[in-house]
Amino acid sequence: MTSRLLKVTVMILALLCAVGDASAQAKKKPAPNQKTTLATRVAQARSDLIAASKEYKASLEKVLPFEEDERKKAAEEVDRRKQLIAEGIASRRDLEESERRLANAEAKLAETRRQIGEADDLLTEASGEGQLAKLSSRPGSYNATAALIRFNGTARWALTDIAKVQSFFTSKFNHLLPVSAYGQTAVHDHLGFDHRNSVDVAVHPDSAEGQAIMAYLRNAGIPFIAFRHAVAGSATGAHIHIGYPSRRVR
Repeated sequence: MTSRLLKVTVMILALLCAVGDASAQAKKKPAPNQKTTLATRVAQARSDLIAASKEYKASLEKVLPFEEDERKKAAEEVDRRKQLIAEGIASRRDLEESERRLANAEAKLAETRRQIGEADDLLTEASGEGQLAKLSSRPGSYNATAALIRFNGTARWALTDIAKVQSFFTSKFNHLLPVSAYGQTAVHDHLGFDHRNSVDVAVHPDSAEGQAIMAYLRNAGIPFIAFRHAVAGSATGAHIHIGYPSRRVR
């Protein structure tokens, strides 16, 4: 009787240990749908950023016709003042006031167009984020797809290094590097994107200028991501992002 009781006791203890072991394993093992949940959240965040970029761009485009009209009227006023001065009717001060209004209207229009361009670039980067995540992030690696090109340069990069790229570009093409976003801008702040250590250049990667810039960056070891388009078949948003990949801050 004692022997049988001992055996039963040993079996119960073994069973309890097995259950405890299984319970511990269950606690350590991630839920089967954990990866799926994370992927869904990332996809949703990307979708939200794309939607916000489109909405912001649309709001700017609604303002654009009014600013263009304002600029046109201001330019016409300057021409009219010049004619009146020639006829001896208006004063030079009147003309100078009209020219100030024209300069303000042109500056406002240029700023809106610049912000539309930045929204396009951000929309392109958000749309290509999924593809970018699939490419190698190994230092020195170079990857190219139909939509983008990524080079993980090993040189230390700082925002002020853009002066070197500017110097190269100007000596080769005899005009300034078409920078569309230098560091953090109001658009990036508005849409919650960290662009503090990056520069966007408004050239298509497949153009002669784009090819020359990318060749220079690779030779210098400077990291970059070249975006060919946001939507297949469209050049809208095509640009070269110099520096490390941007990230969402909210």
